[in-house]
Amino acid sequence: MRAGTLSVMAVIAVFLGTAPIFAQDEPAAAPATLPFPAGARIGYVDLQRVLAGSADGQASNDRVQELTDQKISEIEARNTGLQAELQASNQTLVDSQQKLAQGESVMSGEARINLQREISRMQLDMQRQQQDAQAEMERVQQDAQGEIEALQQELQIEFETLLSPAIDEVATEKGLDYLMAVGPGVIWANRSLDLTQEVIDKLNSEPSSP
Repeated sequence: MRAGTLSVMAVIAVFLGTAPIFAQDEPAAAPATLPFPAGARIGYVDLQRVLAGSADGQASNDRVQELTDQKISEIEARNTGLQAELQASNQTLVDSQQKLAQGESVMSGEARINLQREISRMQLDMQRQQQDAQAEMERVQQDAQGEIEALQQELQIEFETLLSPAIDEVATEKGLDYLMAVGPGVIWANRSLDLTQEVIDKLNSEPSSP
């Protein structure tokens, strides 16, 4: 393993492991490739472009998005079910309150007291049901987030396993001493030292992971 491999893993974690769960902006168009300077011993790679431009990176993003869409559907379905249950309980409470208001003058004292107690009980049950529904939705969302993060971590490791040999090959072929990762923090770099497309081509020339 070359010296740069550990830093590659860390950068992939930023771009894949902590990527936004929901819709992402389209990646910027790749700049035109310039000839690599003869004798240069340093190059750089934009790993975000590698993820977006390589078949394996795209497949990883597709898997995360597929799971995300599935979890969103499950969350929405469970929320709809809980809301229906709450609405049914609320309607029962409203019906009882209307019954008390409309029949209070003709109801016996005992019947009125019993209905008032029943309404109080339903109000308490309603509060508990609302609290339970909120807690369940928080749990469902946390579970979904955990599953998505677990998949992201798995894909991060898989992609690093594929990326490291490709980077090694490009660095060796160019006779480099350093191959660095660049990202949003870099405000300028000599584009002739950009080996991103060569890494993408190297990745895409290898058999895809199963």
